Amino acid sequence: MTDRGETGTRHSYDMGALDEAAELERLRAQVDLVRGMERAYLTTLDLPPTATVLDLGCGPGYLSEVLGELVPGGRVIGVDVDPGLLARARGAFEKRGWTHGEFVEAWADRLPLPDHGVDLVYSRFLFQHLADPAAVAREVRRVLRPGGLVVLVDTDDAGLVVYPEPEGFQALLEGSRAAQSRVGGDRFVGRKLRSYLVDAGFVDVHVRLEPFTSELVGMAAFVDIAVGYKRQIVTEDLLPASTIEGVVASLGALARDPRAFGQTFGYIAKARAPNT
Repeated sequence: MTDRGETGTRHSYDMGALDEAAELERLRAQVDLVRGMERAYLTTLDLPPTATVLDLGCGPGYLSEVLGELVPGGRVIGVDVDPGLLARARGAFEKRGWTHGEFVEAWADRLPLPDHGVDLVYSRFLFQHLADPAAVAREVRRVLRPGGLVVLVDTDDAGLVVYPEPEGFQALLEGSRAAQSRVGGDRFVGRKLRSYLVDAGFVDVHVRLEPFTSELVGMAAFVDIAVGYKRQIVTEDLLPASTIEGVVASLGALARDPRAFGQTFGYIAKARAPNT
């Protein structure tokens, strides 16, 4: 996506520039592979079943469905800028016969929500795409009730390791970082989540790391989740297509290599809005 000026902050995720079917499959796999762990974490938040939850950057609503299970008597508000993805999220709730979901087209720093009306804001892999994450953190604080919770889940390329490392892998990583950076993204956002929350005035800020490895999901799934998006956004001016194809082929071959190992980390930043 490009800069929208007065209507919202620039960000680096644009489904229209990707292979939509492949990307939706990657997003679904991303949720399905860690659904149990993520659901278990969400239950530790002790949300009342009547809570109002904001899924910020909800995409096709795969996580919204998990949240909907946890607050059957409450309200799930999914916000995204892509109307096609919102339609998918809305349809998933309708398919379940659920009426407690609302999916709204809006920018993350211009939420059409009243002050202090949300119990939990959950945002998953959104902040890496934001050109002005500080503004979004401030907007999150505005819509949270006093004492309400925010949870930001994201990653940081510094923790991404593949072994044996294919030739050209670092060039692919650098190309994807450059591609994302020039349209507002930040592949090193994980380490910065705490500072965004502190600067926005949140309290009780804590950041924990959750390892995501090929041991957990298998090498093929790990590569698809950890590198699938990167390979789609690198343009030929940053890296020749032949180099990208070669790295992708080498990564695919690692699924057949018993020595292969991959790791990255999920950064989970949790904080509370002040009571006053």
